[in-house]
Amino acid sequence: MYQKLHWFVLLYVMSFVLKDVSVQWFLIILTVIIIFFMYIHRFSKLFITSLIAFSLFSFYHIPSLNLDDPEEISSTYVQGNIQSQVEQNSQFLRFTLQASDDSLIQVYYFPETDFQDNLSSFRTGATCVLYGAFQNIPIARNPGQFHYKEYLGSQGIEKQFVIESLDKSKCEGQSSWQKIYDLRQQVLDHIEHHVSSFTYVWFAALLFGEREHLEDDVVNIFQNWNLSHLLAISGLHVGLILTIVYFLFLFVFRITIEKAQFLIACLLFFYPAMAGGSPSVWRASLLAIVIIVLSKLPVRFAITDMLSIVFIMMVILDPFIIYSIAFQFSFIVTFGIILSRKLLNVGNLWVVLRISLISMLIILPIQLYHFYQFQPLSVFVNVIIIPYFTVVVLPILFIILLASFLPVVLVILDYIFMHIHTAVIAAVTAIDHWMPAPWLTGEFPIYLFLPFYIVLWLFLNCLEKKQLQKSLQYGSLLVMLLIMINVKPYLDHHGYITMLDIGQGDAIIVELPYRKGVFMLDAGGKMTADYSEISSETFDQVIDPFMKSKGINEIDAIFLSHADHDHIGSVPYILAGYPVDYVITSPYFDEKIIEQYKRIVPETQFVNVKAGDTFELKEQPFEVHYPIRKRSDKNENSLVLSSIFGKDRWLFTGDLGEEGEIALVNAYPELKTDILKVAHHGSNTSSSTSFLEVVEANVALISVGENNRYGHPHQEVLDNLAKFNIKVMRTDQSGALIYKFSEERGTVFPYLP
Repeated sequence: MYQKLHWFVLLYVMSFVLKDVSVQWFLIILTVIIIFFMYIHRFSKLFITSLIAFSLFSFYHIPSLNLDDPEEISSTYVQGNIQSQVEQNSQFLRFTLQASDDSLIQVYYFPETDFQDNLSSFRTGATCVLYGAFQNIPIARNPGQFHYKEYLGSQGIEKQFVIESLDKSKCEGQSSWQKIYDLRQQVLDHIEHHVSSFTYVWFAALLFGEREHLEDDVVNIFQNWNLSHLLAISGLHVGLILTIVYFLFLFVFRITIEKAQFLIACLLFFYPAMAGGSPSVWRASLLAIVIIVLSKLPVRFAITDMLSIVFIMMVILDPFIIYSIAFQFSFIVTFGIILSRKLLNVGNLWVVLRISLISMLIILPIQLYHFYQFQPLSVFVNVIIIPYFTVVVLPILFIILLASFLPVVLVILDYIFMHIHTAVIAAVTAIDHWMPAPWLTGEFPIYLFLPFYIVLWLFLNCLEKKQLQKSLQYGSLLVMLLIMINVKPYLDHHGYITMLDIGQGDAIIVELPYRKGVFMLDAGGKMTADYSEISSETFDQVIDPFMKSKGINEIDAIFLSHADHDHIGSVPYILAGYPVDYVITSPYFDEKIIEQYKRIVPETQFVNVKAGDTFELKEQPFEVHYPIRKRSDKNENSLVLSSIFGKDRWLFTGDLGEEGEIALVNAYPELKTDILKVAHHGSNTSSSTSFLEVVEANVALISVGENNRYGHPHQEVLDNLAKFNIKVMRTDQSGALIYKFSEERGTVFPYLP
């Protein structure tokens, strides 16, 4: 059974992939694999029986994510034990509570002002009675959007609770883990008071897993260049720390190898808790412990067996951990590098380059499935940055930790680190500015995972055997596979119109068949919580992820109906992040805003269109129906357009009011449409019976926020639409609304089931 334990890991992964497909497919594929084991590998009956038993266990052991809405809970109290570390920052306090019914609950406390209350009773392991309210966990309401409910579900958390009163809440006791967390915080507080804020941020992130203090721009640059693994504590960090500690034990403290290994094993058991408990830290720490323990046995295990043992331990102890992207990245990269070790028997520079290339290729499908883009040139940047972090950054930070009670040494190390690292970050920022943008592919289809990994294995296998011509062919096939994903939209004869659910606002994205053109009609945004300035939240959380998931990296035109924030609030961020050929408005659009846009993108053309104009963009004809003349109300100056997509005519109405509707139908008495974008989010100032009678729409789409304070859509509007038998679809009920069309037909369907 030795040197075969990786088969258990592969079968567990197979069970995970097929868990939510069907039992039938699981049994069929398992049967094929078992036949392969029996007649190709000729494994023993005992080993095959063990594999079958483990596969069946895995299939039923792996939990399915429960994404259904929980039953309404009227209780304002919840009881249970705090299971996680208690996280606290300037905005909230957060922890995971295991309730009395064994369910896991994410608990938050948001202070009305700064944290001045006594929060010392919130301790890991404490038994609590909390007063507050359960809240719905946000879900992904648009393609590409982050699914917070799924994220919490992947940790076994199904509910969210907000503490409303500390006076009515009570916690008592703590577990021994809290002492470790207290020690961790004491070390961080001590270092924070003795080094610069710049050094402290990197110290906290790289040695203790506190990444929230890193600047967003730095995190984004590291993400763009596939360097995020350096910002999260991983095997690199753990290995370096072990090397330094092992050296100190043997050559400074002069203890025996056996005692050094025992002390290191004890350290490795507690360090993951000190470092934030990420899966990559636990993987590296447990692997080191397993290696130490198994080295004492007479039987010799292959390193793949040891890693497999760690994998099996972790998924059995925490069944939900298999859903963690960090866990998946950590193990697949480690397995890949171990299995490719013969390829790494080259010079030092080539070793780093090959490790970087292998790591990038191995995680590529998972990365593109979740994040939609990657930077091919990161292979070369990693060759420089990884050694720099290994030889300079981590050793200096670790010495700062060891010398934390030597003020003079801290000042010197702080000065050295700050000046060196500032220069390196500036260099990486310059590289990011001047080098090409990441390769945006869109979402990697899950059905291509297996073909990709088969071709990758063939590529690496031929490279290992020095069959360079074959390896080049398989490498070219990998590139062709990525190119095929990238060009897929340009081969699709369907077009798509997506009314994004951005809450109380409008944002509509049109993709023509064969990706001939991409247009936006309005791009609403939000204000900050105190309404003091505009917020990028809508762009960051909805519009940008949607564009990336679809592989859209440029926009042919943005149509802006009028200058209200709920229709244009995200435009500055779009102009800064995407090439845009045209911004099209009416002659009565706010000129000051246009001037602001021109300063952002002077190369974009700004065009005015007026009632009666017809024009084509990317061979798609548009007709302009309104505004006919300038009005004092911005809503009544809304740009009204129509165009035919597939067999259906669409009418886009902005926030046009009843006065404008009357003027519109008087000027265009034959204005008929199939699909109507309902004006002003369903306000009773629009969608009058006289207007609906003329347009004779079949479907009405309403972009409106859930439980909005305006009461949109008004019942009067819904009654008017029902009176004319117009089918109504709303973003507050269905999430994004997607119209898929071809030359023959078109269908509107909701994103949410």
